[in-house]
Amino acid sequence: MAFNNVGPLTYLAPGQTAYWSYTYGVDHGTQFATADVKAPNLGAIHMADQQSKRKENNGNATYFVQIHNQGIGGAFHNLQGGGMS
Repeated sequence: MAFNNVGPLTYLAPGQTAYWSYTYGVDHGTQFATADVKAPNLGAIHMADQQSKRKENNGNATYFVQIHNQGIGGAFHNLQGGGMS
């Protein structure tokens, strides 16, 4: 199941990092999230890494990702991604 435009808009200046988590009420298996970068983009390059997952005893699955701006300017983003199928 793919998703786009999820979560609050978050501004990253050059060199900044945002830490994201998202939870499902059931385990959706492997999920991958990246930055859904918005315009205007002033030279931002948003890189996603540190993808991880926590499985709760109640069946919930929480996923984590870090977004780093490696560009020369800033931009807003939220998340896009989905499962590996």
